[in-house]
Amino acid sequence: MLNEEYKKQVIKDLQKIDKEYTIAFQKAINNMERLQMTRECAVKTIQSVERYVVILANRPRDFATKMGEIRIRYIKYKDACREIRELEEKRCEQQILSGGKGVGGVLGGVGVAALAPTAAMSVAMTFGTASTGTAIATLSGAAATNAALAWLGGGTLAAGGAGMAGGSALLGLAGPVGWAIGGLSLGGCLMAINQSNKEIARKMEESIVAIKKEIERIKEIDVQVLSWNKETKNLSNAIMRQLNRMKVNRKRDYKTFTEDEMNELVSLFNSTEVLSKKIGETIKGRS
Repeated sequence: MLNEEYKKQVIKDLQKIDKEYTIAFQKAINNMERLQMTRECAVKTIQSVERYVVILANRPRDFATKMGEIRIRYIKYKDACREIRELEEKRCEQQILSGGKGVGGVLGGVGVAALAPTAAMSVAMTFGTASTGTAIATLSGAAATNAALAWLGGGTLAAGGAGMAGGSALLGLAGPVGWAIGGLSLGGCLMAINQSNKEIARKMEESIVAIKKEIERIKEIDVQVLSWNKETKNLSNAIMRQLNRMKVNRKRDYKTFTEDEMNELVSLFNSTEVLSKKIGETIKGRS
């Protein structure tokens, strides 16, 4: 059959890029989970500082204002986690009731069950908001699904991204088989009887190019996630060491602090403020 070998070679190339895609995707997801755990530990660090400050008598008034701003940030973060978790729980319940068939949730889509709950949470918190600027956690049903999938897929089709199809592949580890880039998936190509082998191969080559771009995008995200994780962990650990040093003096009245102790408390506050901002950093923007 004309161009049969050409088509077979392109299919092999597509299968190869599928493996590369899956490896890059899983690596990024694993690192997002690590970042999520680091951020949860960071929240506990912030709360430890908060408890220390609250029991400190005669503390400056501006301490309460600054601590209030810090508290708002970590509460916002915790609320987002809770809302996403609740939506995921509802999705899982609906999926069970529907006999295991796909039911869209905050991270719904084809094959989304491949993502464990902690992974789904980590992805959502890493990306944070939909392209409209609305928090994915505040959306529900189809709106949440569309926002998450379009974003994770590299943007809407109109913006040149893979749209929901790309998002579904990303979330479900579907690889090229699940992609519908250019309006035709690999499965669709193979079933397009009326099209020539050359045309089928050409469309698959277009998918290969698009998937390579997606792999690069995932790798860029992974680099950012690794950087955030390292910075957040180092800062959180440094704050805990500083807090423990201050607790050694056993002082509960700010008026009894030496000048050095006052300066260290200010430094502790400043570092905690930075940490409270870091837990809200997302791929699309920063809280």
